[in-house]
Amino acid sequence: MENTFSVLIKPLLEYCEKNGKTIDEASGSRTLKFHYFVPTIVFAYLMQISSLRKLTNKLELSDTAKNLGLQVIPWTTIRDGFTRFSYHFFVAMYRSVLQQTNIIRLDAIDELGLISLVDGSIFPTIRSMCWAEYKKTKQAIRLHVEFNLNQMIPLEFIGLKANSSERQFLLSIVKKGVTYVADRGYFSFDVVAAINKVFAFFIIRIKNNMKFTVGASLPVTGQMPACLNQVSDQLIRFDNDPHQLVCRLVMFKVVDSEFKICTNRFDLSTLEIIMLYAYRWQIELLFKFIKRTLNGIHLFNHSQNGVNIQFCLLMIMSVLYLDMRQFCKVAYTYTTKDVKKGEISTIGQPSHMTDFNTYLGHCPDKWMNSINKAFESLWKISSYWTDNLMELLHKPFDYHVISILARE
Repeated sequence: MENTFSVLIKPLLEYCEKNGKTIDEASGSRTLKFHYFVPTIVFAYLMQISSLRKLTNKLELSDTAKNLGLQVIPWTTIRDGFTRFSYHFFVAMYRSVLQQTNIIRLDAIDELGLISLVDGSIFPTIRSMCWAEYKKTKQAIRLHVEFNLNQMIPLEFIGLKANSSERQFLLSIVKKGVTYVADRGYFSFDVVAAINKVFAFFIIRIKNNMKFTVGASLPVTGQMPACLNQVSDQLIRFDNDPHQLVCRLVMFKVVDSEFKICTNRFDLSTLEIIMLYAYRWQIELLFKFIKRTLNGIHLFNHSQNGVNIQFCLLMIMSVLYLDMRQFCKVAYTYTTKDVKKGEISTIGQPSHMTDFNTYLGHCPDKWMNSINKAFESLWKISSYWTDNLMELLHKPFDYHVISILARE
């Protein structure tokens, strides 16, 4: 029976087996093989190791590393991998992982279309990283991410210097039919016009001082929660917009904070616009997970190629964690067990979250509660869960391990 580590990284092992030799030849790598490098760095993230020297010591002294069959590799050799292997190979590996994993979809979100959240987060760096210089005496990296709300997974991402353009990243990923949800920094007249031109959609907060002319007042639709006040829904044109695009503007207040949400989704209710913007917070939780839970704030390598390799692997880890978390939760709920053999037989592992109420035919409160319940049940990965996984890496992936990893 395979151990838990092998099951977790199975999509990576399959990619390495299929493409490793070609990548080694293209990279001119003779000492460090791609299929050794990838599991080794993944192991470092799993064990929350903060430096390559500590990783080398762990590979040499840890019983867990020995039980997993990981080779002892000098830290200088591992360091070389971050410059020798192009990060493009890791992007391709991420695409392969997405195809092989079975992340559950949220029907309640699917009913509203394909929804992508867009944001960036700053990662501090050392002074010697000249490529990341954005001020004379400051260096930092901005990780740009497109996050798919339908499955709660990252789709596109890249690490650039901290003052790199958020709007340019958004424009580089725009696809027909997708709704992009973003905060104020992404709004410009040219950006929303470009999105509208390719038949995509936007839900973007604007600054409170922007001038506009109201063309028509729309009825406020949807049963508003008590926390929302002064809600309005209008068709407007911005006074300084050279494109003179007709937009929809939803305004509301939460306590003392005023929100103005601009969109070209005319088919959704007022409440749906507000809720989709509110769920933008999920991408902030992804950044928190990467930085704190995966310890991604500590960079192993500071070259531009090396940084993006690490971001690729961090995104891969977030998907692999989620895939295993959901599999264990669903398997523990929907399977029968043979305690003697330690085997499991899947009765029905859903690819869509249909066990919760969807919006159509239900009141908004049930819709919001159902999505929140799904987030909590199948998408939340706590430090408690990752600590358990760390202790179980060398254990056979049997029903006992599944039952532990199915816990909240």
